[in-house]
Amino acid sequence: MAADWLVVLLAAAGGVGAVVVAARRLLARRHYRASDVTLVCPRTGTPVRCRMIADGRSGELVEVARCSRFPGGQPACDQDCVKLLNLGIRLSPVDPARSGERAGAGDPGAPPGPPAP
Repeated sequence: MAADWLVVLLAAAGGVGAVVVAARRLLARRHYRASDVTLVCPRTGTPVRCRMIADGRSGELVEVARCSRFPGGQPACDQDCVKLLNLGIRLSPVDPARSGERAGAGDPGAPPGPPAP
């Protein structure tokens, strides 16, 4: 009976610990920001619409929250796009009209033609 206060103290300490962890998690989430981007998926090579989560302090991307490539939008991949974008590799789709290039110029899938004379 003399140790009843110890049980109450341990329960209170556990509750305080849980509140501290939850508060830190909420404060950390405040620094994240979401943005919608269109990029080329490094796995499939197709344009996709993604909602990217970035760390507001460092500017580094943290994860892909939604991706149009997957049913329901929930990414089930390794999120290679996040790793590549954090390395500074651009994954933006090329728009020939905006880049000044001719449409179909330099198509890597086209078979090589005869050599020029």
